[in-house]
Order: sequence, then C-alpha cells, then structure tokens
Amino acid sequence: EITAGQTVTVEFTAADLNLLGYQFTLEFAADKLYLVEVLPGLATIDNFGLSFLEEGVLTTSWHSPEAVPMGDGQALFSLSFQAQASGNLRDLLAVSSRYTQAEAYDGSEEVLDLQLTFDGQTLVDNFQLYQNRPNPFREQTAIGFQLSQPEEITLSVTDAAGKVVWRYQGAYGKGYHEVQLDQLPAKGVYYYRLETATHTATRKMIYLD
Repeated sequence: EITAGQTVTVEFTAADLNLLGYQFTLEFAADKLYLVEVLPGLATIDNFGLSFLEEGVLTTSWHSPEAVPMGDGQALFSLSFQAQASGNLRDLLAVSSRYTQAEAYDGSEEVLDLQLTFDGQTLVDNFQLYQNRPNPFREQTAIGFQLSQPEEITLSVTDAAGKVVWRYQGAYGKGYHEVQLDQLPAKGVYYYRLETATHTATRKMIYLD
C-alpha cells in the first residue's frame, strides 16, 4: 500500500535461472504513479523505451552474449515512483505485450513466459483495457486490451447520452489484442466499454470528425 506523496522504489528480479535476455511492456497507472528514475541493475537506461510514459507505458529489452545466473538478490533493474494518489502497487503495475512482447530466454535459448509477482505471489489476473490511440482521433483509432485467459468479448461505444453507436463481438486468446475503430456518427466525447464473462472496463475517447 502506498500513499499520495510517497516515493517508492520497486526492484525487479528474476527466478533462479540462467538468464540470456528478456523483453516486455510495463504498464503503470499514470494518474497515480509518476516515474522518477530508472535505476540500473543488469539493465541500464539504454535498455528502456520512454516514448509512452504519458500513457503509463515503459518498454524494456535486455540481452546478454552469455547467460547470467540469477538469484541471490540480483536485480534486473529498479524503478522509482512518486505516488500521486493512494493505492496498492498490485493494482497499479502490470506486465503486458502491448508494445513489446513479454518473454524471457534462458541459457538454452528456450522462450519463457513472463509474469509479474509481488513477494513471490503471482498476479494471475492480467485483464486490462487501454486508452485508445491516437486520442483524440479523426480517421482511425486502435483500442487495445489484455486478456488473462481465452474469452469472448463485447466491445461497445456509447455517446454522451448513453446511446450505443457501435458494437463488436469476437473470441480472443490470452494476451494483448487490438480492435480498429474508424467511424462514429459525429464529433464529440464517447465512452468505450469492454465486457467479458468475468470483467468489465470503460474508458473515454474523443472523436474530432
């Protein structure tokens, strides 16, 4: 649990293995966390992409010519955040494949799945609905979402009065996906809603016409 105004350093480590490399997208709640600094471990600042920080997105990729034995507190890197509001880090951080595919490689070059854990406890639920991009938009925008398991989804758009103006249904596997939206009735503020059998999330977007 963190409180507004608090500065917290989050250390990222790996399980006991011979690590050859990793890459992933780290999502953080930009309205509640401000990234102050990237602190080097095995990875340095050169291993990070900072172009999407305003969206709450940090990409990272690291590779070594030879596998590095992990364990004994060896840190991949650490991130220093300042809390803009109170909350639980478990709810404010997530690993995804939104921009950079989330995977790691061991000494035998086997591809491994990545999961974010806190004190050894895995966060199994990785459902996310992301801000559309670009936003605002004129011609086309992409709505991204992350599923923690294969599910059927319904994606709908409503106007400010609550009228449904667009709806899409489909079946998707676990991981990151995008749906393209290229037409709305008129310029203005809209709300898009993602529904599955187990989750619901809503965000706002602006259409410029």
